[in-house]
Amino acid sequence: MPTFDLTVMMYHYVRDPGDLCEAGTGIRGLSVAQFEAQVERLAREHAMIAWPDLRDLLIDGKPLPASACLLTFDDGLLDHYHTVYPILRARGLSGLFFALARDEDTGLALGHKIHFLLPVLTPQTLRDSVWNWLSPAQRERFLLAEARYRTYFNTGSPEDDILVLKSVLQRDLADEVEWILSRLFERHIGDEAATARGFYLSRDQIAAMAAGGMHFGGHSRSHPWFDWIGTAAQAEEIAASARWLLGIEPGPWAFAYPYGGFSTRSAELLQAHGFAAGLTTHEATSHSQPFFIGRYDGEALPDTWSAVENRRGQCDG
Repeated sequence: MPTFDLTVMMYHYVRDPGDLCEAGTGIRGLSVAQFEAQVERLAREHAMIAWPDLRDLLIDGKPLPASACLLTFDDGLLDHYHTVYPILRARGLSGLFFALARDEDTGLALGHKIHFLLPVLTPQTLRDSVWNWLSPAQRERFLLAEARYRTYFNTGSPEDDILVLKSVLQRDLADEVEWILSRLFERHIGDEAATARGFYLSRDQIAAMAAGGMHFGGHSRSHPWFDWIGTAAQAEEIAASARWLLGIEPGPWAFAYPYGGFSTRSAELLQAHGFAAGLTTHEATSHSQPFFIGRYDGEALPDTWSAVENRRGQCDG
């Protein structure tokens, strides 16, 4: 398809310390004031669109307005109903929300268990706690993976250790540590299923948001790295999202790759299950492939402003 220009913003947690969403968990996010300021600036400088506008471009070739911008939100969090939805609705804006295809009585996705555990245990304590449950063979795999990721995350920042640990747990040992993280959650935090019910969007909240002009897309069922799992597993995750979305809004839909990871088969799998777009975490405002649309992370500002403005300047020139 022809190349098109679109600024897509990506958000996850939008919360303030001690509010209903943060609730003393220590899980930080973009502050409410920062989010409101970003939305106001984006609305001043761009033509804000909704998912149907992008879908019409991808399916029917209907052009987008100049300097178009789409707001997207990943993981289907309480923040999106309690904080984001009222802000968007008050301004007459729409958002595209990528929620997990989960049952309300299930626990947390693996990555979210880590988010809860890190403020309680610290990275080293979490690593040691997981290590104690691993078999000798699993420990060997852990060390090999850890050494490999240290070659990627070696800036000297304290964040390096967190990124290395997350990568090992979310990728190389994801299947093995799922139950371990659940045990640690119960020991140090409490009832995982009850926590999940107050952490993710409920069906009623999703229905209210949809009725208020918000749109929903797929984000898998268990939030794995698509560049790590096999084709069959990817197809199962995508199919779960398609089944879940059938009860929310008509397709075709958009899909946001969990963690931004995708494989050479991801696009065809999405297309086969009724999706018209795939969104990544790669920064881009110019797009030529509908299943690899780039996004800018709102939490990365002001760097994101610079990247967006530089790209707009190149287009204008």
